[in-house]
Amino acid sequence: NFTGLYIANLPELLNQSTFLNLSLSDLRNLAASGQNTDPLLLNATAYFDLGPRLITDTSAGIYHYVSTRNNDFSNRDQKGRIIVQPFQFNYQTIGQNTYTTKLEDTTVIFPEGSVNTTVPIKLSKFSRDQLSQILPLNGQNIVNKQTLFDSVYVVEPYDLQFSSNIQFQIPFQELNNDQKNVDVLQFEPTNGVYLKLLSTLDTNNRVLKFQSDTAGVFVFVEKSSSSIWVAGVVIPIVLIVIIIISTVIYFRLSPNRYIQVKDQLTKTKRSFFSRV
Repeated sequence: NFTGLYIANLPELLNQSTFLNLSLSDLRNLAASGQNTDPLLLNATAYFDLGPRLITDTSAGIYHYVSTRNNDFSNRDQKGRIIVQPFQFNYQTIGQNTYTTKLEDTTVIFPEGSVNTTVPIKLSKFSRDQLSQILPLNGQNIVNKQTLFDSVYVVEPYDLQFSSNIQFQIPFQELNNDQKNVDVLQFEPTNGVYLKLLSTLDTNNRVLKFQSDTAGVFVFVEKSSSSIWVAGVVIPIVLIVIIIISTVIYFRLSPNRYIQVKDQLTKTKRSFFSRV
């Protein structure tokens, strides 16, 4: 592939390498432990610190590396792999006690007894544009929704079930809206559907809170206003129907009153047309 051969011990040429998108100078220093006078690396130090380098999401991918010096001996085989993921994530191992994992200002609480054994979990945060990369085909229907907010949270492994609900606390400012306009949905990969979760807003701390008993993908969408529109149309119609039915029942029970009203309407009609 583009970053070297992982199975065979054949590294790329430095001037053709895209390893972590590092400069040619950095690649040379890494390859020779900071020195370039000994092609066999006989005098190379066992430790070399290149120093911090900024690796952006444009460098996302899987990179393989190999120690050509150690592989020069028949009883040594030293290879490695670096995975650069274009999103924020946090790994943590949880157990039967209460555990809390954080990602920026977002907090996920795993209550005591939520798992029965030690389990490695991964909390990730994706953008809306990255969502299509993590959803199977049967979940892609939500990607292009205009009402989908930009923040997407994922708890892995997807099939992990919890004995008690895990609790999410997400700063509400990043949703740029208020609670009454936000629905929390969890993707159910087996059937390709999104389940709506109950959510509350801590108005003091401006934190959106919700719970779930399974891991998975959690997205936020703007609530549809269709229910308000339907209520605004249906309620007046129901009131009109009630008035009509009540009027019919009243006149059936009071036929004399019906005759009086009818006569009065007839007189009013004649009076109106006589004036016209």
